[in-house]
Amino acid sequence: MNKLQKNNTYYYTDRRTFKNPFDNVHYFIKRNYEIGMHKQDFFEINIVIRGKGIHYISDNKIDAEVGDVFIIPPEVEHGYVGGEGFDVYHIVVSNGFMQKNIAELQSINGFSTLFKVEPIIRAKVNNPLHLKLKKSQLKALEEILTERKNKRPIYTPEEWMLNSASFLIIVTRLCEAYVENFNILADNFSVKDSYFMRALALIHEKFNEKLSVADLAAEAHLSESTFVRKFIYVCKQTPFEYIVDRRIEAAENMLLNSTASLVEIAEKVGFYDSAHLCRTFKKKKGVTPKEYRKLKAESFRYST
Repeated sequence: MNKLQKNNTYYYTDRRTFKNPFDNVHYFIKRNYEIGMHKQDFFEINIVIRGKGIHYISDNKIDAEVGDVFIIPPEVEHGYVGGEGFDVYHIVVSNGFMQKNIAELQSINGFSTLFKVEPIIRAKVNNPLHLKLKKSQLKALEEILTERKNKRPIYTPEEWMLNSASFLIIVTRLCEAYVENFNILADNFSVKDSYFMRALALIHEKFNEKLSVADLAAEAHLSESTFVRKFIYVCKQTPFEYIVDRRIEAAENMLLNSTASLVEIAEKVGFYDSAHLCRTFKKKKGVTPKEYRKLKAESFRYST
């Protein structure tokens, strides 16, 4: 498959998109949308509101039409072909805001599947398992989106609260729609891929618990050997490595957004003890958890 031409621009949230501590979420429409392959370090929600186009993600492409919702996590290469008559609503949210609210977001039924797992699957399989909004669901969201889009970009504490609250409502509505529509998608397109998605979602929801390959393979309705082969193909690592990465991500979030001790963090994210956390964290990040917390705190202080 031929890729779109890559853009040279790489978007940094702290320099170009989000300007100050009260600037976490942007709402806007891209008319006649078309853009080459690019990536950014923030989350992006794209909702097609008019016309038809093609959505590219990594090495895959999917038809895009009215009601289609594409979640783009940080660092994921993507682009669009559409042009005249192809309008896409954009919601962009800083990765920092997502991480600060990750515990609440992950408690929403369907969040892990829609925001974490589905983009991975979309980049690898041709069966469209992304969210497709019904007309009534799209209309309900458009009322919130239109109200936010029409606000002037003055980032006062009051506007920050409204932008943030609106985003959380939108995410909740999208997750509700995904859960409601998912069985229809699975029946119409690929039962095997939908089962595999559930296994991946299980990791994101229960990474801090003991999960065996047998447990995950059973969730995916595959033999253990077939599951591991497919997992490595889709995720570029083994299930165990993927679980460890999720634990490290959770540890990073707690180090940055809480005062929890290393003992508390280790217990919360699924490591045996604080020594196990420290060894694994340094292997993955090159610094100890204490050094990481200190470096990030100093970086934040110098940037404000």
